[in-house]
Amino acid sequence: MNKTEDILRHLKDVEREHDVKVLLAVESGSRAWGFESADSDWDVRCIYVHKPQCYYSVGRQRDVVEYMYEDDVDLVGWELRKTLTLLRQSNPSLYEWLHSPIVYRADTGFMHRIREVESACFNPVRLMYHYNHIYLKHDVRYIRREKCKMKVFFYYLRGILGCKWIDTYNTLPPVPFRELVAGTVDEARLRDKIDALIRIKQSGEECDIHTVDAELFDYANRWAEHYNHRADTFRPEPDTAPSAELDAILYDMATSSIRQDDLPTQWNWHSNSQ
Repeated sequence: MNKTEDILRHLKDVEREHDVKVLLAVESGSRAWGFESADSDWDVRCIYVHKPQCYYSVGRQRDVVEYMYEDDVDLVGWELRKTLTLLRQSNPSLYEWLHSPIVYRADTGFMHRIREVESACFNPVRLMYHYNHIYLKHDVRYIRREKCKMKVFFYYLRGILGCKWIDTYNTLPPVPFRELVAGTVDEARLRDKIDALIRIKQSGEECDIHTVDAELFDYANRWAEHYNHRADTFRPEPDTAPSAELDAILYDMATSSIRQDDLPTQWNWHSNSQ
């Protein structure tokens, strides 16, 4: 059984145990970014919906599921109402889930509805602060304390280039790291150095013995300093999140039909899942 089959089996177990339907399941983290190591976990993230009557209960339903399986699958799921609330708030992690290049399951109707509203929910200021925080966190914890090790540098650089992408294009940075680099690093020489580091990390070599090239490190530091100031002045006008449309998605996903054999429940629903 390959890893995808393992993950699909885990998703069915989640549906059975919690009596829910998984609307989307993707890979997150280093494997989605494209700079995983040979021993990286599988960070599976999913969005699920309860059966309709759960949304008419005065009791509050659990809105997160979390599992760490023995086969190195780290699975986290968010309930649909929580998901849509976070979409309205332009949650950066959710946006990355929605644009992961590795998709295990996706309900086509759900994804069509999300694509219709996500750009109106996108808040570039919030995303700029998110990526700014990513590289500042790694700077304070690691970069200033020691020579910059390759493993840490990827997270540091990803935050910096995320800021640069948003500042340049006013859109969500691409999840695959090589696409992010291609759209933000102008110098071919530096792109080649970054690509060489990615190949080392993916090869399974011990990352902690590799330090980052001084020119590449200086490049990252210069842009980090730039966005330390720029983040406080970056103020494009965001769209107004469409609350009515998000409410409609919640209602329709909770009340739409799926096939009886798609779930271990007795819901009389019809599925458009793929």
